Amino acid sequence: MNNPSDMPFTDNRTVKTYQETRLQHTENLRQNVVEAAASILQEHGPEAVTVRRVAEKMECSTKIIYNLFNNKEGLAKQLFLEGCKLLAKSFDSVPKQADLEKYLRDLSEAYWSFGQSYTSYYMLMFGGAFSEFKPEEESLKATITALQQVINMIAEAIELELIAEKDPILVVHVVWASLHGVIHLYLGGHIQSEAMAKILYDRTVSNLIQTFFRHAS
Repeated sequence: MNNPSDMPFTDNRTVKTYQETRLQHTENLRQNVVEAAASILQEHGPEAVTVRRVAEKMECSTKIIYNLFNNKEGLAKQLFLEGCKLLAKSFDSVPKQADLEKYLRDLSEAYWSFGQSYTSYYMLMFGGAFSEFKPEEESLKATITALQQVINMIAEAIELELIAEKDPILVVHVVWASLHGVIHLYLGGHIQSEAMAKILYDRTVSNLIQTFFRHAS
């Protein structure tokens, strides 16, 4: 019988280098700062999100925030990306329907709910709440990713010849612009009644379906 002490020792532990540990710490810190900013955003609105206020919530110096994000615009970009993840999750929660018209209605309902549940995110992402933040390539790609389920649904409808238009991105942009218009008017106070805004929103969805989907005579 072999003596256990004579058996070769195998250490399967993964040891991170100092640089890897430091990068991991920085990434964790960045995520915590984004969560603190997101908390302020949701509780008090976009105008309340300042580097100083985030630093106070984190109980750290503003210098740390600036070192991580350079400026408020860098922090806004991370909040934008976080909002895109939330929007994608909202769409992903919608069960796929064989009836693509109903599926579009369900996805539109998810978009309405996102605007109501995450109003501050919505205004940051699509309402120009941070005037100094302009979406660039990474942010625009994140938006497309968030809308991917809608794009896929429209592309499927085109493939099945339920929609005559051949460009799915064009159809998505028309749908998105129309629905955004109603939500933005409501959140901007131009439609004072939520009930009236929802009636207008649902009518807009019906009009879009009537416009794009082929229907038997």
